[in-house]
Amino acid sequence: MGHTLAEKIFANASGRDSVAADEVVWAKADLVTAPEVSFPAYVKRLRGIGIDRLAHPERVVVAIDHEAPVHSAAGAERNRQTRQMAAELGVANFFDSEGITHPLVVERGLVRPGMFVAAADSHGAVVGGTGAVGIPFGFETSLILATGQTWIKVPRTIKVTLAGRLQPGVGARDIALATMSRLSTAEASYRVLEFHGAAIAGLSVWERMTICGLCIDIGAKSAVVPADEHCVAFLEALGVSGAVAMTSDADAVFEREIVVDLDTLAPQVSVPPSPIHVRSVSDIAGLALDYAYLGSCASGTMQDLRSAADLLDGRKVHPGTQMLVIPATRRVFLQAMSEGVLNRLAAAGAQVSPPTCGPCFGGIAQLCAGERRISTSTRNDPGRMGSNQAEIYLASALTVTASAIAGRIADPRELLGGGT
Repeated sequence: MGHTLAEKIFANASGRDSVAADEVVWAKADLVTAPEVSFPAYVKRLRGIGIDRLAHPERVVVAIDHEAPVHSAAGAERNRQTRQMAAELGVANFFDSEGITHPLVVERGLVRPGMFVAAADSHGAVVGGTGAVGIPFGFETSLILATGQTWIKVPRTIKVTLAGRLQPGVGARDIALATMSRLSTAEASYRVLEFHGAAIAGLSVWERMTICGLCIDIGAKSAVVPADEHCVAFLEALGVSGAVAMTSDADAVFEREIVVDLDTLAPQVSVPPSPIHVRSVSDIAGLALDYAYLGSCASGTMQDLRSAADLLDGRKVHPGTQMLVIPATRRVFLQAMSEGVLNRLAAAGAQVSPPTCGPCFGGIAQLCAGERRISTSTRNDPGRMGSNQAEIYLASALTVTASAIAGRIADPRELLGGGT
C-alpha cells in the first residue's frame, strides 16, 4: 500500500520508514515560525519553568510582521521584547518589518518540499504550495521551541482534483473558496487537503500557496500541492539547493476525493461572518463598498499587484471607495516599485503601504460600524477589522480591484471583457 505526501513527510519527521493515518507520532520540526505577537509570550512561558535555550535556534524564524510599523505603545514594547529575546536566544532567522512570515520564509529560501513546518500562526499552511506541510500550533509552539519536536496524529488526506482550466478573471483564491464550499468543517477537520490535476502545472507557486493557506479556515489541519519540476525550478531560483519533486504514491489511500470543475468556476466571495460562507460573485454583485484591500499572506504577491495594476490601467478607483494595497514582503514592494507597478496603482487612486499583516490583523485601517470592505485577507470574523458591526467580504485580487473600480462588489470578467 502506498502513502500520501503527508504520511511521507511525517514518517521522515518522526524517523520512521512509514507511518499510517491516525497514528500518533513524535515529529521533529524542520522549521518553526513565530510572529512578534506571540514569540515573547512563548519565551516567558519557557523561562518561567527554567528553560532559557532553544533546541534548534538555527531552525527558528521570528518575524515582526503584525504591527509593523508599530502603532501602539503595547506593540512597541512587544516588538522591543521580540528583538531582545531573539538576540538572546540566538534565533538564526530574524526578520524585522521585512514582510509577512509565511511568504517571507519561502521567498528567503527557508522551505523546501518534504519539510514539516510548525507555525505559530493559523495560516502557516501557506508553505504547502512548495510541497511542504505547514501545521499551525498555539502555545504548543513553546514545546517545539524547547525540544524541537511535538506529538501529532498523522492526518488523513482528502484528494482535491482540479478538472479543466481556469477561465479569465478566475484565479487561485476562487479555487480555494470553491474547495471550501464543497466540504463541511466536520468533513475537513484534522485533514490534509492535497491538490492534484493538470491545472496545477499552470499555477505559479505563489498561487499554490494562496490555495493552501486559505483551506485552513474550513478546519483542515493543512493543505499541500505536490512539488513538481516547476516548483523545484522556482525554489532553485530562490537559492534552495537539494529540492526534489515529491508527490503521493500512485496507490496511496485517500479518505475521499472531491473534484472542482475549473471550466465552469466563477469568481467566488466569502460573505460575513465567516470565510466558509461562500457565494458566487454574481449572487452579491452590486453591494456598495466603502473600502477595498489587497494584501495579506493570501495575496500581495507580484502577480497580484501586476494584475491589479493591469485592470486599473485607464481606470480609477471609485471616488466613494478607498483602496489600500500592501505588498506581502519588502522584496515584493521594491520589485513593484522598480517595475512601476506601485506608481500605476497610486495613479489610479490606490493607497500603498509598506509590508505588514495590516488590516488582516486589524491593526490599521479599521472599520466603523456599518462600513463595508472587500478584501484579499484571510478572515472576516466580526470585529476582525475594527467594529463588530462592520462587514468584511473576501475575494481574489482581481475581484477586489474590479470592485474598487465599480464602488460595489463586481465581477472582474466584466472589465476583462471590455466592459466599464
